[in-house]
Amino acid sequence: MKIPQQTIDEIFQRADIVDVARAFHLELKKAGDNTFKACCPFHNEKTPSFHINVSKQVYHCFGCGVGGGIIKLVQGLVNTDFVGAVTWLANRYNIAIPEADDFANGPEYAQKRKFRDDGMRLLDEAAGFFQSVLSSPEGELAREYLANRGIDDETIQKYRLGLAPEGWDTLTNWAKTRGYSPELLNATGLVIAKEERPDHIYDRFRHRIMFPICDELSRVVAFSGRLFDPNSQEKGGKYVNSPESEFFHKGKILYGFHLARQTFKQAGWALVCEGQLDVIACHRAGLGQAFASQGTAFTEDHARMLARTGVPAVHLAFDGDAAGFKATMRTLRLLLGVNLNVEITVIPDGEDPDSLFRRGGAHALQQVMGVSTPAIPYAFQILCSQHPEGTPEARSAIVNEMLEILSAIPDEVVSYGHCQELARQLSLPENVVADLLAKRKRDELEATRRANQYGKPQQLPPPPQENTIQTALFHDLHGVEALAETMLDLCVHFEPIAMDWQDLNLGAIMAAETPLVRALNTLLAGPAAGDWLGTVENLAQSNLSEDSSVSKILTVSPFAGCSLAEDGSLPPLLEQAVLDCQNRLETLKMEQQQQQLTAQLQNGNDVDADAELLRQAAELSRRRSALKTKPI
Repeated sequence: MKIPQQTIDEIFQRADIVDVARAFHLELKKAGDNTFKACCPFHNEKTPSFHINVSKQVYHCFGCGVGGGIIKLVQGLVNTDFVGAVTWLANRYNIAIPEADDFANGPEYAQKRKFRDDGMRLLDEAAGFFQSVLSSPEGELAREYLANRGIDDETIQKYRLGLAPEGWDTLTNWAKTRGYSPELLNATGLVIAKEERPDHIYDRFRHRIMFPICDELSRVVAFSGRLFDPNSQEKGGKYVNSPESEFFHKGKILYGFHLARQTFKQAGWALVCEGQLDVIACHRAGLGQAFASQGTAFTEDHARMLARTGVPAVHLAFDGDAAGFKATMRTLRLLLGVNLNVEITVIPDGEDPDSLFRRGGAHALQQVMGVSTPAIPYAFQILCSQHPEGTPEARSAIVNEMLEILSAIPDEVVSYGHCQELARQLSLPENVVADLLAKRKRDELEATRRANQYGKPQQLPPPPQENTIQTALFHDLHGVEALAETMLDLCVHFEPIAMDWQDLNLGAIMAAETPLVRALNTLLAGPAAGDWLGTVENLAQSNLSEDSSVSKILTVSPFAGCSLAEDGSLPPLLEQAVLDCQNRLETLKMEQQQQQLTAQLQNGNDVDADAELLRQAAELSRRRSALKTKPI
């Protein structure tokens, strides 16, 4: 899809980042005149560190470091790309998206954009191809199979069910006739390339009923192929799924979620099943809130997707065997970790939602799915049945497995309340179980801290306190990045400073070519054009705002609380900050000059020239000493 810049500009004008955040059920609280805060939707936390700046339409999380403008926020919350986020915003604010030549930022971006657009079109057309095969004479056996499972034509059309033909290259040849390259077929996971001959490809899906898998914007991103012919010679398991790719991230996609989320508010709870046919059966029975984790691979991203919808409760309807219980426990921990209320629906042995619907119809399935048990008592009951001996070792095993679940609950009152109940049920001293829970929570926090410490290049500072102005610079000016950070902070919030600095020579820090320096250089060009405010707004919506250090400055700053005097002059704190920055910038320039003089002296052999260089070096040293007597 090609979106003209004027449409994107209109979205920026009409969309509101607070409205978007509330659309995803973020609980925003006022944090200042132009700021809101909430618990971050991108990582688990108890204390809000996610800040939104209303005037600049940007956000920044002081916990995980994410930040950016409104489009970046939608990309993260909806789990989509730039075009998907723009489309989502256009739909929300009733903005039509006309065709345009291109909106790309350069030929390389345009090439990547075209490759992705072609891939999305290929996936959608492949779904249509599989549908046409199913409706053809070749699909007679598959249609009989679906009919025997109670799936009618209306359901086939609604879920775009199809059939992969038997041939090894039928889809490949079809795609080639439509102009799709082998590289694109491979990138979308529709074909497999032989290791010994990468140029030789063959169809991944053969003689299987095809289930298109859609993202939250209802776009086909992958497929799941199911065996249906008992005489089939196809290798592999009952299901073959598309591999991970640029188009499909299994840990971030749930089957049927794009349909189910529309009914969460009305139903009041979400229903997690295991397979595609289970989801279809539930939807046909009036349980539109059902979706599938596609096996047992429920992830932390899946849990966050659910939490962002605002649904208060989740029911798990996995198989009752050992594998199903294991999947239930793993999923339970993830859902509890994002503060969701979880209940378990027990499915009779040997049954699943699909078989219940086929045997007893909608009423039978609704009856089973309408009965649920709170997840934590259910887990305790199952663990007790697995360790019925009553020995100290058995009770220890139960406690350890239960604490693994309870430690995931962020709410201390809730987790320790369950801890007390666990101790009572096992006739154990409450303090012993509580100490074990506390130790497990400490160990998990330490593990997370270590992972963050070694997984990120630098630790992010804690969020500043609202409505407080520090009496000294809150930045350390003794590094190039720190100086650029302070200068950008001052220019973003105070037009007079940006006006005074528009002719400032930034040569001493420009070599860094970091997002901070590029943002500073961009902003200082604004006053020269007579549009400081417009430049700040453009910076807030540019790609530079996605850098953590830039988004932090745009969203919340201690300097933002300073006020100019009635005559427009700077208060003492800002005057000192400006002076300190200018002194440090001058010092950096002289340090660079001194390094150049030193290098010239080391390479020189002319006495008179060396004497002049020594004189210049002495003068630089004197000037640097004079600057050091001033605050920096």
